Amino acid sequence: MKKENVRYVWLFVKLLLLCYLITGIILSVLAYIMWKQNPSNELVSGGIIFAYVISTFVGGLIIGKKTGKRKFLWGFVFGLVYFAIVFIISLGLNGIVGEPLKNAMTVFALCAAGGMLGGMLG
Repeated sequence: MKKENVRYVWLFVKLLLLCYLITGIILSVLAYIMWKQNPSNELVSGGIIFAYVISTFVGGLIIGKKTGKRKFLWGFVFGLVYFAIVFIISLGLNGIVGEPLKNAMTVFALCAAGGMLGGMLG
């Protein structure tokens, strides 16, 4: 494997860890709000969507700046990998059939779009 490719792999891994940390912080704040108040389902869903989009946007933005070429594609791939890891973990813990699978496709689109937008602006 070329040295430049190894550098991109490590960058991806570091960014994924950073973005999962961001997601964890946002979801922790959301859990605190749920504990202290009784928010509507729409607010909770919006908070979860916000966590995914912001996290993938930040990852796409940073990877776009670091690569400097085909930034939108790098951002899209980042969002795809971010989603794939979340999906695999969720599948292992819960299993997905029916309605949750439809929701997973929405989350996929949001993650891919967030990463791509971040990459384009990076």
